[in-house]
Amino acid sequence: GVGPLLERAIVRARRQAEQRERAEVAEEIRTLIAASGLTVAEFAGRVGTSRSRLSTYRSGTVTPSAAMMQRLRRVARRAAAGRAG
Repeated sequence: GVGPLLERAIVRARRQAEQRERAEVAEEIRTLIAASGLTVAEFAGRVGTSRSRLSTYRSGTVTPSAAMMQRLRRVARRAAAGRAG
């Protein structure tokens, strides 16, 4: 019937949306690191995470928590401001 087909379509759409969201978050993280002017290792150290964990965020393998995203943004902003001033 229509029910199972609709269910599969919904599951597929959710999976695709999740993949897009992961890719967007990963792209933002790569942009933040680049804008900071820091190396990946320096950026990870200032955020308080390991280089390998940051790599999982950059690749989209792992999606960081909302709190971690705030720390990533804050470190990038402060590092960029420090370079400018």
